[in-house]
Amino acid sequence: MKKYFVVASLLALQPSLVLAAGNAGLPIHQPKLIVAIAVDQFRYDYTTRFRSRYQAGLEKMLSEGAVYVDAHQDHYPTVTATGHATYLTGSVPATSGIIGNEWYDRKSGKVITSVEDAETKLLGVDGESVGSSPHNLVVSTLGDELKIADRGASKVIGISMKDRAAILPAGRMADAAYWVDNTTGAVVSSTWYQQQLPDWVCQFNDQKVPMKSLGASWYAVGAAGSAAKPLMVLPTTAGKSFFSQWEETPFANDMLEEFAEQVMQHEKLGQHNETDILTVSFSANDHLGHAVGPDAPEVEDMSVRTDRTIGKLLDAAVKQAGGRQNVLVILTADHGVAPVPEVNQKRKMPGGRLDKTKYIATVEAALEKKFGEGKWVIATQESGFYLNDELIAQKKLKHSVVEDEVASTVMTLPYVARAYTRTQLLRHEATQSQIDEYVARAFYPQRGPDVLVVVKPYYLFGKEGTSHGSPYDYDSHVPLIFWGGAVKSGVYSKTVGVSDVAPTLAAILQIQAPSGSVGHILTDVAQPYLIHAHRPSAAAAAQHE
Repeated sequence: MKKYFVVASLLALQPSLVLAAGNAGLPIHQPKLIVAIAVDQFRYDYTTRFRSRYQAGLEKMLSEGAVYVDAHQDHYPTVTATGHATYLTGSVPATSGIIGNEWYDRKSGKVITSVEDAETKLLGVDGESVGSSPHNLVVSTLGDELKIADRGASKVIGISMKDRAAILPAGRMADAAYWVDNTTGAVVSSTWYQQQLPDWVCQFNDQKVPMKSLGASWYAVGAAGSAAKPLMVLPTTAGKSFFSQWEETPFANDMLEEFAEQVMQHEKLGQHNETDILTVSFSANDHLGHAVGPDAPEVEDMSVRTDRTIGKLLDAAVKQAGGRQNVLVILTADHGVAPVPEVNQKRKMPGGRLDKTKYIATVEAALEKKFGEGKWVIATQESGFYLNDELIAQKKLKHSVVEDEVASTVMTLPYVARAYTRTQLLRHEATQSQIDEYVARAFYPQRGPDVLVVVKPYYLFGKEGTSHGSPYDYDSHVPLIFWGGAVKSGVYSKTVGVSDVAPTLAAILQIQAPSGSVGHILTDVAQPYLIHAHRPSAAAAAQHE
């Protein structure tokens, strides 16, 4: 068996720890099962605001785990695809290639999603539909490195309601990724992983779990009596309206947890001498949060129910792997969320709603006035702009000059904080602040916009609900908790990144850190594993006497 070790970061912090080749097989206390949980749009303050109401999984992890209270998704934009890619690659958009949920593809001339793949087909639905895959991810994940390290028995599987949240943490060499089709409620996958769904997945789909919630009422935990009002009542007939509302309820998270248990049982995760990885991303929190915002009572109840759901998942994982000592669980979020602008304005806070059409028109008008008629903006990503390269060449203009005009124009708008041009970012000229660093970590030249724009705090594009994506604390600050195995209970106040998770786990597993990793080893978590793994065994010590 080949061995690859992560040493540089650890030795810099702990010179006394010297990593050496271990014995064949799984070293003592190395986890048999890693469960990497992401709760989509779960702000850090949900762990404190609702703490008194947690009694199950979140309470157990917060009380018994290694809790990092100043963890951040340390990049821009803070969206689902970038957050999930960072989680187990230890990378950032500028290196991973995953610069957003979607972006303008200059080669095809259209906007594509982070995981769409015309070379694959969707499995689990009638007819032929284009599938999804990790082919846009240009770095390895923890699971990929586990496979590369010649641990052939190890399995790596990702699941979520969303395709990108199932696919990106698991990586390119994953055994499978499963997500939920939002038009049928069926668990699906793609031909990137296999040519047909396993029988047990088909049997799970035969249960039609979402349909059990037709006409269901969602009541808050503790609500009782005839006077209790439901937080939501689902439609009584299946269809687009039903599924769009169902995915905003705890019922969707419950289905995913139930499926996670099926994955562990049927794939026999944690039941052999190598480490298996299961990534689980709960998406209902995000679907709900976009609609109602972080201050709504529905979000509080969803968080309380998420605590219960995670409790079931922890119990199932411990049972599956034969005890807590064999399980390592990590919990984080892909991003936070901004307050609903109308709620914030009642607090006399700044911010408000922005009109994307007018925003683009302002830039178009400025470019036409300066350089003449034409369609200057061919696409946007978040608040950034892709420019018409053909038109710029046709008018014999320098690209940097047009970029500068866009930047100058948007900086006249009262809600814009910063603007960065492609030319600046290629020259690494904008790295004076933390936000500058976050934006620099976002820029992947082959895919990124020509001008990246950061709006001021609490401003949002859109007519209703709320969103995320900014580099500000309410979007970047997320929970980060390690629990199980040799993890020691503790609360740590140092600033860390979600990018630190992958190199930490790689050190624990004694494999190479993922190829694009920029994170650091969290010695508070890794050290107990490493000290134990690299102390000579009694048998080895006897041979030297």
